[in-house]
Amino acid sequence: MTFALVQSLSLGSLFFVVFAALLLASEAGHRLGGRYGRGRHRDKDAATLATAAFALLALLLAFTYSMALARYDMRRTVVLDQANALRDLGRLASLLPDDDGTPMLYDLRRDADLAIGLGVPYDPRKFDADVSDMADVSTRLWGHLDAAAAAAPNSFPVYRATAALQALDDATERRVTALRNHVPLTVYGILLAAALVAMGFAGHGAGAAETSRRVSAAVMALLLSAVVTVTLDLQRPDRGTVEIPVTPLLDARATLAPK
Repeated sequence: MTFALVQSLSLGSLFFVVFAALLLASEAGHRLGGRYGRGRHRDKDAATLATAAFALLALLLAFTYSMALARYDMRRTVVLDQANALRDLGRLASLLPDDDGTPMLYDLRRDADLAIGLGVPYDPRKFDADVSDMADVSTRLWGHLDAAAAAAPNSFPVYRATAALQALDDATERRVTALRNHVPLTVYGILLAAALVAMGFAGHGAGAAETSRRVSAAVMALLLSAVVTVTLDLQRPDRGTVEIPVTPLLDARATLAPK
């Protein structure tokens, strides 16, 4: 349920929520530091804790961003693999004997349409329905190929088309798996908790030192919010600032017109 809520929020909403939470943590730490943290060494202790918290936060940010970027690269790669598999099978379908490739081309165009719209917009029910439809198309493609193999069992194009269809099924399964593979929200929860603690300690140090650093705290919160939001957005390939381009699939679909 939490994952669905995060996925449903816009990029601006995510940024605002994170930014507001970080500002509140800094302000709470500032007030606590001003009330309870005054003393000769307490402001230095708070600064030391804030430095340690920000160092831990930097490590967590690098770790989380690396995980999200790896998944983004994987999704982009499997789109190209699926497009290449569609294009290869479309070329071989036109070489099948007795015009057996014509119905395959129609089903391949349907498969390409499903691949282009897979996961867009974010809707778990639509995603599951599209995956089921792609499985049905794959079953029909294998049926067409079986008929072609029965009519010409020693045909080299049939042999090549069989390997190409297997490659298409593999590419489709890898793409479905890649779209389902997200950085666990537990990781983002720990990251956000570390950011809140770091901002709280920074505010506490300022309050203990009886200085106002709200402007610098706001700038730091702004920067952290931008980094955390972009990292979250990397696992939402259907929208946002880092969408996965489906241009290879559109190009492949254009080559699948029946002749």
